[in-house]
This record gives sequence, C-alpha cells and structure tokens, in this order.
Amino acid sequence: MVQIMKGIAAVIFIALLAPYAVGAMLIALLGMIVILVYFGVEAISISKRLVMKTFFCPFKRKVVSAKFEPSIFTFRQYDDVTRCSAFNSAKVTCKKKCLDLPELRA
Repeated sequence: MVQIMKGIAAVIFIALLAPYAVGAMLIALLGMIVILVYFGVEAISISKRLVMKTFFCPFKRKVVSAKFEPSIFTFRQYDDVTRCSAFNSAKVTCKKKCLDLPELRA
C-alpha cells in the first residue's frame, strides 16, 4: 500500500512540476507503440506476400522461375523458396542455396 502511494505521489510530482517532461515521455511512448505496431503488421503480413524471380540456377544449370518469401528480420533478401520451376512437384527439395545468390539481391 505504501508503494502504491509513493507511485501516485511520484506521478503527481512529475505532472505538476515537469509538464514538458510528461509531454516528451508521452510522445516517446506513442512513437514506440507506432513502431511496434508497424513491425507487428509487417511480421504478420510478410508471410502472405511472395516474389517471383527468373534467373539462371547454377546448381540445376538452367533458367528457372521461383517464388520467394521475403524477409525483413534477416540479412538475406528472402527467407525461403516456396516454388521452383526446376521441380515438377510443389515441394522444393534442394538445399535452397539460391537464397544466397547475388542476382537475387537486386
């Protein structure tokens, strides 16, 4: 109970004696909330977006078209290969070394 009273007293003290500090803290808090919401929405929606690229695959030694899942939190441009024309089936069974190819970074 005593700590609650101390907390209330601290809030009243800051609000009365330093209103500009409270405003700055509210602006900073609002900024952090906006940033968290932005990255949260990006993280949720990025899995639904796919990028189609056509390039020469040095591992299969032919021109392929592949669908990539973009990344926002890693050093790579893309996180995963979801489809590739080199494979007739829907599942890509190679080691996906094309994710590190420099032509995919452009």
